[in-house]
Amino acid sequence: MHDHDATPKLETAIHASLPLVLMLFIEMMLNFYAAPAHSIFISPYLIAFLTLGLISFIVLWKGDICKGQRGRFSFILNLLIIFALGNFLYSTFFTPKHTPAIIAGLAALFLSIVYWRLPNDESLYKTTVYCAFGIIAVGFIQYFAIYWFELPSLFNWLRGNNFAQILLGVLLAGWYLVLAKTRLEAFLKLLVKVALLVLVCNYIWTVFVLSLLPQEAINYFTISGYFLAQFGILAMLAWLLLGQNIKNMTAWTIATFLGVLYPLINAV
Repeated sequence: MHDHDATPKLETAIHASLPLVLMLFIEMMLNFYAAPAHSIFISPYLIAFLTLGLISFIVLWKGDICKGQRGRFSFILNLLIIFALGNFLYSTFFTPKHTPAIIAGLAALFLSIVYWRLPNDESLYKTTVYCAFGIIAVGFIQYFAIYWFELPSLFNWLRGNNFAQILLGVLLAGWYLVLAKTRLEAFLKLLVKVALLVLVCNYIWTVFVLSLLPQEAINYFTISGYFLAQFGILAMLAWLLLGQNIKNMTAWTIATFLGVLYPLINAV
């Protein structure tokens, strides 16, 4: 049966691409204007990207979705290569070379390629999904190794905030599921609850790190904007949970784009 309400593919592609393009723009802008000269660059969005990948493959592997929903969701996931390829090219050719960071970027790139190569055969499909989980694990391990052991500073604990990235990954996954018109209402409610938990952890972590920083190093205008954005995300998540429509596109969109702005705390 033809769905006369189906969103045209071009419109869906434009909507799905917007946060990816914005993420690329923000990370390059901040690295150019706010990062110390000749410093190691690692994307402030890689954990968010990998979190999105983890959730998406769980949905593709275990989600109770029909062929049409799977097709729409897969179409959106194919667009993730915009960020993965852009980030890899930028970090490889326009920033100081750093092999561990390149490996993390490669993991994200390989993950986005997997979406394009998902086979129809059931056994091969499962094998491909398992390989994707392995790629995601490598990306997480490599990123955490850089974040916690190679660049262990209070400023980087804010600029590459793991909780803020995980929160964004969860929000992107939920937003894409709604954009793909999936009927996973129960799973979307679970994602909202997970997002709320991570949001609380992010608040506690940010306050903790700020308490360790010298007062003169804190830009209170930037910090105020950051917490205002986090409050906006909280309001949208509450709207989704307390309202009658867990697939409220307006709430998901606002929460997701507010989450994308988190690296602007880099101005600290």
